[in-house]
Amino acid sequence: MNTAGSSSLYRTMIFPDRGRALACCLFAILASPVRSDQVVTARSNHVGAKVFGFDQGRLQFRIADGRMLTQWVDEIDLVAVDRGGVFDDFNLAERFLQAGEFDKAAVRYERSMRLTDEFWPELAAARLVMAYDRIGRLDKATMNFIGVVRGRFTGPPTAARLILQAIPAKRDSKYARAIEQLDAVLDQNPDDAARVLFEVMRYEILQGNGDERAARAAPTVAALTIPESVRSERVYAGVLSALQETLQAGPNSARLADLDRAIRDCPDASLPSFLLLKGEFLLRTALVREDIIRASWPFLRVVVHAPDDPRAADGLLGSASALERLGRSDQAVALVEECLAHKRVDDRTRERARTMLARLRSANATP
Repeated sequence: MNTAGSSSLYRTMIFPDRGRALACCLFAILASPVRSDQVVTARSNHVGAKVFGFDQGRLQFRIADGRMLTQWVDEIDLVAVDRGGVFDDFNLAERFLQAGEFDKAAVRYERSMRLTDEFWPELAAARLVMAYDRIGRLDKATMNFIGVVRGRFTGPPTAARLILQAIPAKRDSKYARAIEQLDAVLDQNPDDAARVLFEVMRYEILQGNGDERAARAAPTVAALTIPESVRSERVYAGVLSALQETLQAGPNSARLADLDRAIRDCPDASLPSFLLLKGEFLLRTALVREDIIRASWPFLRVVVHAPDDPRAADGLLGSASALERLGRSDQAVALVEECLAHKRVDDRTRERARTMLARLRSANATP
């Protein structure tokens, strides 16, 4: 006799309600939908995903077909988490951030940071920096930025992508607190990556408000050696501004070496701006024919290496300026016309090109 089967049948017969309850429970488990998350970026909408990690600025998730992907935190439009009530605030914050309701998003991110665990509070903190940046809450954005730099799951690589952009030109108490916070953390002798981020952030805030301390900070920022882990476009935007300010003073071999280091190390997306700056500096300080020829090279590099970038039009115009100084007006005209025909030329460059073209044609027409 099958005693195990008899025993099971006996329990079901003696306790029929329990048997039905177990069957119903098993059916519910099998029939219930698998919980899934959603990750939305500018290029894709991953429905049926599963977020499983966040490390050094990258969200880690598995998509419906089983592939494992990562995405930088600042390149994500929305994260929706299907994990129950503890994530309600995070999900609402994400919806508000996507909808441009940044004040509401900030409130929900703050609450989410207190309720969640593992990597989620630090992910919320990174998103919170983005929300506070959008509404110009300089003090709170800076405070959370410092926290992101120091975070276990965020760290400098995350913060490097969150350097503030919407800096209010208003020297109020929030502005003062932001500078005080950055001064305080710099006084604590942070490691190289953190120090770079705090110096760049401080300079950007000072410059954005026309603070006279920006001029004193510019040489320090221009001379920074950027660790590989924080070589982001936003970090190099600050370095570019500092170099532009310091190079205005005229020939300076140390600053030119700083510029060459930035050209060597910066992200590809930042390279055209640094090449244009070098071309402009060399052309402005050129004294002899050979100097003018060397000044044209960075401009031409922009045209060759980034032909579809709007800054290629500026490279064409810079090259035309060099040719004009070399007395090659016909070739200069051809480059200006090419600049004007560039499909992504911006309004400022177009106006400069039209002015230059009129001047060149007038000079050529003069007997």
